[in-house]
Amino acid sequence: MMQLSREERLLHIPHVTNVRDLGGYETQDGYYTKAHKFIRSACPSKIDEAGKKQLYDYGIRTVVDLRSPFEVEQLPHPLKEYQDIEYYHIDLLQSQNFSLIADNIKEYQDLSGFYIFMIEANKNQMKKIFEIFYEHPYDAIMFNCSAGKDRTGVVSALLLDLAGCHEYDIVKDYSESFENNKPILDQLKGMIKEEDEKFLGSDPRIMMKFLAYLRETYGSAKEYLLQCGLDEEQIQEIKENLTI
Repeated sequence: MMQLSREERLLHIPHVTNVRDLGGYETQDGYYTKAHKFIRSACPSKIDEAGKKQLYDYGIRTVVDLRSPFEVEQLPHPLKEYQDIEYYHIDLLQSQNFSLIADNIKEYQDLSGFYIFMIEANKNQMKKIFEIFYEHPYDAIMFNCSAGKDRTGVVSALLLDLAGCHEYDIVKDYSESFENNKPILDQLKGMIKEEDEKFLGSDPRIMMKFLAYLRETYGSAKEYLLQCGLDEEQIQEIKENLTI
């Protein structure tokens, strides 16, 4: 396994933005994250049959949908019940009144505060997510929210930190969402108030502040996941399944 470029990680799926493989990142101890294992994505609500087949042929056999019940009701996940894909819904917002920008996001000066709230308020949900990862060691797992940026970005950051990736790669992976979502940016802006447009970005400094909190409070993603209730064996196996 070798390091992959941004373009090599990006999956070009028709009508779906921000679909990326987390493989090909070098770890601090000389390994690499495994390709065809964890794929992060925006919600593929407009995907066509060819796109579904493309994801299936890529190896996707498990889907973890991080959206709220409201989002799932408005836009059902098209890969649910597709062939033999297993679908899981884990709400990382705990909000029944979510549109595009949840009200509790607006309480924070920037998105880093919301990300911190997310990991603190959703430890049970995070445990369930990583238990799914643990229970599917051989599957390619796709996880998504709506834009594939915030909830998906936090889970991606935890996975990459658990693998031992360099912090600048974790930050870079997060920051790519804005560029990847440019094709739907006008559509997203049209759905929210002008003063809320700042929440559509993926400024590297946001992830840097979030990671600083993770380090100061827990030390690492591993220690955070232990606090969520996973055990050492589960965490180690997830790490081993992610690296090569």
